[in-house]
Amino acid sequence: MISSVRFKMMLLVVIVAISCSAQNQPANNSGKIKSVLTIKAAGYIEGQKPEGVDAITEATSVGRNIHVISDALQKELKLLGVESEVVLFNDTDRIQEVLRGSAIGLIIFAGPAYSSQFPSQLKNVVPNLKDTILQRKIVCTSMTTCRFMDSGQRTVVSFNSALKDLGISTIDGLVIHHGYEDKEWKSKVKGFAEELQKTLKIQE
Repeated sequence: MISSVRFKMMLLVVIVAISCSAQNQPANNSGKIKSVLTIKAAGYIEGQKPEGVDAITEATSVGRNIHVISDALQKELKLLGVESEVVLFNDTDRIQEVLRGSAIGLIIFAGPAYSSQFPSQLKNVVPNLKDTILQRKIVCTSMTTCRFMDSGQRTVVSFNSALKDLGISTIDGLVIHHGYEDKEWKSKVKGFAEELQKTLKIQE
């Protein structure tokens, strides 16, 4: 028979082991704000010439293009405590990896406006992600930089409308003039980041 003292020692060891195991379990993500994935198609990076896949957006201004706006938005989201990542539209492996490995709650499709439309290469990304977006109830939206604000507005509205037709939930997109004369662009990006944060909080 096991002595009383030995039994108590064994019981203590079991309790300690269970406690340590619980502490080593991954933290529950409930209550944690979800993150943002920006899928971008953009051309000019200052000081460089667009080549390869970026050549599809050669018309993009060297001013405040999607590269600049995506970086600015990412910084604003970080200030709000929202994790985010920016991935090129053609980096299929990374997009899938991000969707598998993190709690993405919102996807932004970002690109330049061509005759009030996104480049077809960016639009063609959507069908490959549709099932994942719908299954995980990911909210989507879009943003663009443009020479003519009316054209940019039509770009995001028509793109978001096409997402809705697929059953995807959307929120209003962001339109920024690509010229340097837009004095309010920073406040627009900040306001957009705040709207994204509010949307993500609803998903908690």
